[in-house]
Amino acid sequence: MSSFWAFLLSCVIAAASVFVLLVLPSPIDPEPLYISEDLPELIGPLQVNTNLQNIKKLFQSQLVGPESFAAGPDGSLYTGTADGKIWRIKDGQLKLVTRTGRDDAACGQFHMEPLCGRPKGMKLDSEGYLIVADSYKGILKVNVDTGDKQVLLDNFNGSRFLFLNALDIARNGTIYFTDSSTKWERRNYRYEVIESNSLGRIIALDPITLTSWLVTDGLYLANGLYLSEDQSFLLVAEMSVSRLSKVYIDGSKSGEKEVFITNLPGYPDNIKPNARGNLYVGMGSVRFQGSSAIGSFLDIVAPYPFIKRFITKIFPPSFFDIFLPQHALMLEISLDGRIVTSHHDPGAKTLYALSEAFQYEDYVYIGHFNLPFIGVIEVKHLHPD
Repeated sequence: MSSFWAFLLSCVIAAASVFVLLVLPSPIDPEPLYISEDLPELIGPLQVNTNLQNIKKLFQSQLVGPESFAAGPDGSLYTGTADGKIWRIKDGQLKLVTRTGRDDAACGQFHMEPLCGRPKGMKLDSEGYLIVADSYKGILKVNVDTGDKQVLLDNFNGSRFLFLNALDIARNGTIYFTDSSTKWERRNYRYEVIESNSLGRIIALDPITLTSWLVTDGLYLANGLYLSEDQSFLLVAEMSVSRLSKVYIDGSKSGEKEVFITNLPGYPDNIKPNARGNLYVGMGSVRFQGSSAIGSFLDIVAPYPFIKRFITKIFPPSFFDIFLPQHALMLEISLDGRIVTSHHDPGAKTLYALSEAFQYEDYVYIGHFNLPFIGVIEVKHLHPD
């Protein structure tokens, strides 16, 4: 190619780039986010092991996206999947309880998610009903024997929900739940993550009067939720800024919010208590020294809205998955905010990520919103001591 044509081609590419940069709209509108901490090192309680490579896979290819779990007094385990179904597992058998939305063969596909529903956090209430946070359909009350369901709340102040996530239930029946974003639907979670806004919140619902109220807002992708045993505070995972925050709901500090633990070696998802008096926290992806050749992609681009807008103009959301390190991680965190231990799958041999680690009796059940199975491992294999 002659120098003239090479120069002309360079000019065309430059002009096209300027057009993309200045003219095409960006799907996101991020603000600068400054992360001052260095990436964590995998030392001490974060020392790498292969514990998560020992999980067994249940119901492989029979369900997709079992993300969160609940347990009943009769030994039943419940979970929800990407096609809007809620399942009961008992005596090794998988049984459909109900659907949260439309019954359609296309359920589970991107374009159908708001219609079919996406059940996420769930827990049985004191009367034995399964309370479910469906990202789109709202807070549901499900009769696990008949499959009948009641919508307790599908909007807040007139705005329908887009991205409900986790929940917990107080002893007085109050349901606390996270609304991850008031802007992005759950199916567009990648945009929510890369935009890294603070449009998440916690909402409370009285299931008798159906009165709802805002507990707190200004959260960065409000995800997992845990209500303390003394009912005085909530812990919430702020996924896109790699921290857990504490929100006081009773006592002299009621209404206040503070950081519980920050600079986690990954992006925290669901928070579940275990029998050791600690919390299991699943990492949706990881960020630690050496996790990627370029470092943590989200940390790198966090201060630069200009770069975020540009790359979301020219690449589809799924493109950003190439930056996800091949490493699954689950943390065990104490109630005073210390990492006690961690469980890994380096190289993602069995798991590429996990949303939840749920202990029920002598087993820990592992879920993720894209996994085509439920993982299970005996507690003694995680904690041989």
